[in-house]
Order: sequence, then C-alpha cells, then structure tokens
Amino acid sequence: MKAVAKSFVNLFYPLHCAGCKIPLDPLNDPGICISCEAGIQLNPGPYCAKCGRPMPIAGDTCDECKKIHFYFSVARSACLYEGTLKELIHLFKYKGKIALSKIFSRRMAEFLKSNIYMIDGIDLVTSVPMHGRQVMDRDFNHANVLAANIAKESGIRFTDTLEKYLATRRQNELSRQERLSNLTGAFRIKRGASLGGLRILLVDDVMTTGATCSVCAKTLLDAGCSEVRCLTLARGL
Repeated sequence: MKAVAKSFVNLFYPLHCAGCKIPLDPLNDPGICISCEAGIQLNPGPYCAKCGRPMPIAGDTCDECKKIHFYFSVARSACLYEGTLKELIHLFKYKGKIALSKIFSRRMAEFLKSNIYMIDGIDLVTSVPMHGRQVMDRDFNHANVLAANIAKESGIRFTDTLEKYLATRRQNELSRQERLSNLTGAFRIKRGASLGGLRILLVDDVMTTGATCSVCAKTLLDAGCSEVRCLTLARGL
C-alpha cells in the first residue's frame, strides 16, 4: 500500500535527488541518489584526542586544544564538512529536507559502531538547542532530529534537556573568540530536567571551532552531569 501510494504521488510530484536533481525511484526514502550518497566523505581518522580534528598521528592533541579549554570530555564527527555533504546539510537545515536525516543518522550510527567508546556508558542523548525564533522559522530543530534517531538506534533514552533563551548572532559569521563570547549565557537547562550524575552524549550537525558544544557541555556539567561527550555529523576544517 505504501509503495502504491508513493508511486501515485510521484506521478504528480516526481521525486528528484536533493543533491544533483536527477529523477529518483518513488520509494527512495532519503531523497538522494547513490552517487551523491557516495560523495559524502567520512572522517577516517586518526583524530585529535580531544576535539576530533583529523590528525596525522593517533592519540595526539591538536595545537588548538592545547591552548583552549573545552568542557566536553571528547568530541567526534562522523564525516567531513565539505563537498556533497556541505550542500546536503544546507538543504536539511534551511530548506526543510528532513528526509536527509535518514542518511545522516545512518552515517553517525555507523561511526558509533566503529568507535564504541563514544557511547559506552552513556545514560542520555540530547541535542544542541536552537532559539525559539529559529525553530519557528524552520519548523524543526535539525539537531533534535539527528539526536532522536541516534538514541533510537543505540537504545538510549533521548531527552530535550537544553534551551537557548538568548538570541545570538550566527556562529558561522564570527571569529573563534567571537563565537565563544557570543554564546556566553545563551543556554540553560529546561525546567524539570534531572541530570545529576548522568553521562550525556550531546549531538549537533557540524563542529567547526567547538565553541557551541563546549558552552552547552558547561551548562550540562553545571547542572550536575558527570560527563559530556559530543557527536556531530560533520567536522568543519
């Protein structure tokens, strides 16, 4: 019945790849072709021991992490923020292509299976929040979608624990130092959330400087969490 319905809808609204726009089979749930999916570049490692930046030698800490204190214990990214993926993330966040989350979540889940230490002992999955005005503009929080999918795949509870109650400038418009000061005091724990002693996996779409994840991690630690690890779909270089 589902296949028949999708085929009927496809007669009037043909499905095209979100990346290259070629026609797709109406049963293609993610909405991208095999070629575009293959163009998503994985983050092969080795990584910076702290922030997950690609490094030549495993176990090394990058120069930036030697200078800056991050509040998360470790951060990792499943893919690299370039090429096809960069375009697809833009479509997901700003054009409402929510179906792409299936591909994204799959890549993140596969990464966790290969890096099990990232999820071992985790009690709760949560996400980086958006300001209410942004959620109204987009109709959804992209990080929530990814985090909920990861939690379901991993069998771990997902709870939307953080809120962004101060509107701030877009992080991608700012320098590293400006990003840190831009977010100071912007987040808080949602009323009623009980986080004492929990180990949390914090999920977002892209990590560039690590400022957003670090400020969110500090908010969670101040609320009593014992540890915050960060997982993002992509790592900006």
